[in-house]
Amino acid sequence: MHDPEAFVLHTHRQWCRWGPEKTILNSPRYLRQLGYESACLYLHPEGDLGIETLVRRAESAQAELLAWPDGTGIDTAMIQRLADYCRHREVAIWHAHDYKTNVLGLLVRRKWPMKLVTTTHGWCVTGRKSWLYATVGKACLPFYDATLAVSDDLYRSGCRWAMGKKRVHFIENAIDSDVFVRRRRPSHARRHFCQMRNLPEPGDDDFLVVSLGRLAKEKAYHDLIAAVSQIRLDGARVVLWIGGDGPCWEVLQKQIQNSSLSDSVTLLGHVDDPRPMIEAADAFVLSSTTEGLPNVLLEAMAMETAIVSTRVGGIPKLIEHEQDGLLVDPGQPTQLTNAIHSLITDPLLRERLALKARDKVVQQYDFRARMLKVVKVYDQLIGLAR
Repeated sequence: MHDPEAFVLHTHRQWCRWGPEKTILNSPRYLRQLGYESACLYLHPEGDLGIETLVRRAESAQAELLAWPDGTGIDTAMIQRLADYCRHREVAIWHAHDYKTNVLGLLVRRKWPMKLVTTTHGWCVTGRKSWLYATVGKACLPFYDATLAVSDDLYRSGCRWAMGKKRVHFIENAIDSDVFVRRRRPSHARRHFCQMRNLPEPGDDDFLVVSLGRLAKEKAYHDLIAAVSQIRLDGARVVLWIGGDGPCWEVLQKQIQNSSLSDSVTLLGHVDDPRPMIEAADAFVLSSTTEGLPNVLLEAMAMETAIVSTRVGGIPKLIEHEQDGLLVDPGQPTQLTNAIHSLITDPLLRERLALKARDKVVQQYDFRARMLKVVKVYDQLIGLAR
């Protein structure tokens, strides 16, 4: 490691406890090795208890974390505070990770000269309000020096909004496969996780499906619950755990009760560390109708867990159907039912998909390799030749 060439400020408006925080918080220690100092600035709602989780994760990741309470609008006092901080730390690169920090970057640059980079992790549009937010975030792209897109569709969208390919870079998400690695068999991991969470342990003959994410409409957990309901009606012993919190909690809980699934489907709430939960699973299922390239899917693959996922965002490039996972169309619970059932009835298929998935993540989605690509963009922006 040599003396730092420049200071990078990663910025994100934390709406919930799920998002691109793993990519953001893992970046500083790799950047440090590659010649950049950095910090992670999270703007969060007043009283958000989820920020405490991020503080712990930042400490574990050796990342400097700034947690600043923030309202919902664009506050002139916040703009000045950000500008003062950027001046004090001599920020060379503002790296935004959502629509609001895209806007703030443009406003702060009026007060402090710096290069602007943004990563498009996914434009989640589920209603009029989210459409407006996404449109505002995209409208900033022509004024940014570089846009990093984590999936093919986000790259194409970025090229349209940034008015050309010159400043748009396709850099997929990645994970540390030494951290996300299976250390227990599912049966042993299941017992461990149930003891941690004070949960009833599934039976020896139960097939455990897990999923993790924000309980929001676009995650389509209602389709996954419907699929599990049908599988149980067909006579298979299947249990579903869903980790996460969000606005659809009550709706999903009502669906579980109305389907007489209270003994077999559990909403676990927030899961601080996903590894014990994924390790306990026989299969991981992602039922979303929209995604970029979700880290949680990479994590499940790295932990040798058989995958069923919808064909959305960058997932069809990540997973080859029937080679390292099973793909279904979004919004089709019958297809989810059939895919999960095929894993239940064919343990050899399950094992083959899990091993292939782990191998793909290790070979193609290494976090250090990703950060080398990011640093190449930084170097170009500040005129650094290596």
